[in-house]
Amino acid sequence: MYLVMDKKIVKTENITFRCKEIPLTRKELKNLLNYHIPCMCCGMEMLHPDIYTELLENPLLSLNAPDVIKVLEPFENIMHPVERQVFNMFKSLAVKYPDKNFQQLLVMKKQVHELALVKIQSSIFNKISFYRRILPKKTARALRKLIIKTNDIIFDPEPHKPFSRRIFIHKLKQIVSHIENARIKEEIITIARRLPRSSDEVCAFVVKNARKSPKIIALNLVHPSVGTFEHLLPKCFKGQNNSLNFALECTYCNNSRHHYPIAVQIEENPYMPDNAQIHFDKLISLCKKKLCKKEYVENLSATLNELSEGIIDVDIKNLYK
Repeated sequence: MYLVMDKKIVKTENITFRCKEIPLTRKELKNLLNYHIPCMCCGMEMLHPDIYTELLENPLLSLNAPDVIKVLEPFENIMHPVERQVFNMFKSLAVKYPDKNFQQLLVMKKQVHELALVKIQSSIFNKISFYRRILPKKTARALRKLIIKTNDIIFDPEPHKPFSRRIFIHKLKQIVSHIENARIKEEIITIARRLPRSSDEVCAFVVKNARKSPKIIALNLVHPSVGTFEHLLPKCFKGQNNSLNFALECTYCNNSRHHYPIAVQIEENPYMPDNAQIHFDKLISLCKKKLCKKEYVENLSATLNELSEGIIDVDIKNLYK
């Protein structure tokens, strides 16, 4: 059986597994995150979810910036690039404004970052609007209506509802769904996906989080780094819910993939094959210490190779030495 997805056709049967037995329990797989495992996709070191759970219960994250900074400093090295930039901004501001919390500091910076964000967004909307000249009249009118409504939101200093990138792209997909020219349809959606996310641009992080509580802002600095179980074959396509179908990825990469094939994930993360090799080297070293099972590494290697259409072809020879 084949399933048509946004970018590729994915084969969903005859996925070969090197072993029939489930190689690791959830607890055993989760335990690997205690050993500085890098994300298979981005290569960033991951945070154990139990440590994040402890942070959820830490009352200090609601206090003023200097107190929160002390709690988060041990995790600075595993923060993703945007989150680390924001954290460094907090450290600088906390010296000058020690009596303010994270939310108050973001509100101070919101206006300048909002202007920067609107410039990026409006430029992307203009590029999308260009396609009205070559679209069918009905589709062009619907696109014009969406762009006007969206511009009204982003240029309003206090909109009734803030702009949502996810909702905009969803509505745009509905509008272009009937375009016969697949190339034009894909071009429009690809441009829309360039709209900044809070995980990609500091200005988007500041604007999105300025309306959140100080504690949530603090947690959002480390949440993308939390280790998760990534379903290699998505659950919505009947992927198994055990370690035969699990890989360890950070929350950011897991959420970014959605239900796309691994080959598409690699297109958007071209260093993923190299990072996967580093990930496997770490797993193999844990196998030699009897902290991971050889069968898990073998199965993961075979499954990744098949689902990535051979793009990820890791070397696991050291597993047998």
